[in-house]
Amino acid sequence: MQNFPYGQAPFWILVLAVATGLLLLVFVNFSDQIEYDLVFVTFARSHLEAYQKATEEFEKEHGVKIHLQLVSDRAVKDRLQSALMTDAEVPDLVEILADSMGYFTQGPVEDIGFIDLTDRLHQEKVDGVSLYDRFVESRFSRLSRNNRIYALPHDVHPLMLCYRRDIFEDQLGFSADQIQTWDDFTRIGRQVTQDFDGDGNPDRFMIDLNKAGGDVIIPLLQQRGEGLFDESGRLTIDTDGVAETIVWYIKQCYGPNRIAFSAGWGQSLAKTISDGLVLFYYCPDWRSKQFETDVPHLEGKLALMPLPAWEPGGRRTSTWGGSGLAITKACKNKDLAWAYAKKLYLKKEDLGERFIDSYILPPVKDAWELPIFQTPIPLYSNQAIGQLYASQAPNIPPNYGSPYYDLARIKMNEAFMNAAQYYQNEGESELMGYTKTELRRVSNYVKKVMSHNVFYTYDMQSLGLLSRN
Repeated sequence: MQNFPYGQAPFWILVLAVATGLLLLVFVNFSDQIEYDLVFVTFARSHLEAYQKATEEFEKEHGVKIHLQLVSDRAVKDRLQSALMTDAEVPDLVEILADSMGYFTQGPVEDIGFIDLTDRLHQEKVDGVSLYDRFVESRFSRLSRNNRIYALPHDVHPLMLCYRRDIFEDQLGFSADQIQTWDDFTRIGRQVTQDFDGDGNPDRFMIDLNKAGGDVIIPLLQQRGEGLFDESGRLTIDTDGVAETIVWYIKQCYGPNRIAFSAGWGQSLAKTISDGLVLFYYCPDWRSKQFETDVPHLEGKLALMPLPAWEPGGRRTSTWGGSGLAITKACKNKDLAWAYAKKLYLKKEDLGERFIDSYILPPVKDAWELPIFQTPIPLYSNQAIGQLYASQAPNIPPNYGSPYYDLARIKMNEAFMNAAQYYQNEGESELMGYTKTELRRVSNYVKKVMSHNVFYTYDMQSLGLLSRN
């Protein structure tokens, strides 16, 4: 082990590649003895179903045959990474969660297994507008490395708040216009959060927030201009802004003045909404369709509003989730794959149809001009939610990725949980100082792990972002 080049990490990656060999046989047996011109893998059944019509049209237009395959996001990440490393057969195109993109960019840039799309996006134009400029620019941030783009963004996922309009406005007499900042939200939230039966536990809460932190903290960080990494790839989890956000979040979820309840997912979340136990919920575009499916009986009783700003006049949205489409270097007909990718991701009429099916806002800005995005949605008090999400999309903050994004997220949440426990044991005194200390500790750990990757370290050194000493 000690003599293995570049330390332990590559060794264990090789072990993983060998160990998953049998699974790879399942993963790469795309054709089932049928000759296909392109093989496309996606992790989401809804995506696969949405692409069927466009794929059939493309096959007829080009006289080709395309195989669509559904593979779980975990399998895509683990098996594809191993396949790229071992020169096994790989698909021509693949959809990847943005959170997983870093796994494919840990080695030297020239060894990334996806083709560089940057020049194609900037040079190809439609009506004088480059393909790059048709997209929401911030959506490329998680799909890039060293300012080179390796995947097309599938979505925008603007984050708004969904709330029980019938209770908050009709019954309690508040207005969404009264909430401009998170301070406003907290102040009103303490009035809304009530213990009706006097048992010491609130029977109604202002907002659904996961007490364990997790991914829901990151959109709040992004909203205030923070994040796990900056544009250059530097780790940024030990800033004052991150500490302040964590402390604020903890105080909403714990203690006598808490206004948040952990509603969970699925049927638990649906029951919480139906019962009016919690009035406000995170609502990225994809969740608005989920609510329509889970609580249709609340038609006309829900509404959407922008996120409160951290400061007066500040950004009132963020983003939660995302994925992208990459073309592998193993693809034998890259021009055909590129044409197919554009068919799936850039045809306005298809994007409009998919919006109605999913409420997922496409990142192609000119698609928002379609009348379909102005359609009133009964569940949300006849708001044109397509227009609402589109109005927030230009303000979506970037969320810069890294091969170490998942590790940084896990370690930041470790700091959060330790700070939450401190708050419950010790109260607010010295909470900020304790949180900053925890963030420095986990930040140092992640930096140490990053420094063991010789390829990534070399990249950072070449950009002047990491000391050679």
